[in-house]
Amino acid sequence: MAKLTTYVEKYGLISLEKQDKLSYLIGEHTYELDLDTGKAHFNNFQFPFQVLGTESDNTLTWLWAWAEEQPEIPADLIRSSLALRTWGASAGIPEFSAPSVVLNRADGLLFSLIASEVCKASCYYTDVYEGGALYVLIFDKIIDSQPSFDLDRLTKQLLYLISRYDLRHRDTLLSYLTLKGLDPRPIASQVTCRLSRGELLSAEFDSAGRLIMLNGEAITP
Repeated sequence: MAKLTTYVEKYGLISLEKQDKLSYLIGEHTYELDLDTGKAHFNNFQFPFQVLGTESDNTLTWLWAWAEEQPEIPADLIRSSLALRTWGASAGIPEFSAPSVVLNRADGLLFSLIASEVCKASCYYTDVYEGGALYVLIFDKIIDSQPSFDLDRLTKQLLYLISRYDLRHRDTLLSYLTLKGLDPRPIASQVTCRLSRGELLSAEFDSAGRLIMLNGEAITP
């Protein structure tokens, strides 16, 4: 679990930014995942996708797409999940190479946050249905070209991420800023950085690296 957490710290915010780009592009939407064509349809857009896996509300487990015994998922739609199995084995992360994982250890969101960046996807998407949910990765340059986080959206998603998972807050923020090619300035307990839109981010952390002040506002545990 420690390695999983490390990769969520590394990739969590950059992957949530990808989700933000998808939302910015499609807004309120209808959708359809066409397993025959491998295309996800959102309003007037269609994007190629790969199936990651499923969550079951009945067994409370995650099942990787490569371990599914359902013939309706074509082999060419599980290439990413197979690549993640290989990556997980080489990285020493058994949750990526085991066919299934109990949800109280790792859920579809956690796997998607890591997979979205490892596979260089544009984003992930969750298709919720009665009894569970299907997670897919989506790939398209038009999603990639949407605006990056502004200060407000970065703040909201950072607070969401660290409230959902037990992460090292300072490392989580620095990983995002570094992956974006920005110029974070970590000095003592503070991190400041000018975002791509010119806004100044300012964060302060305690001795354990937990966030205590963000953009001048105190953060309560």
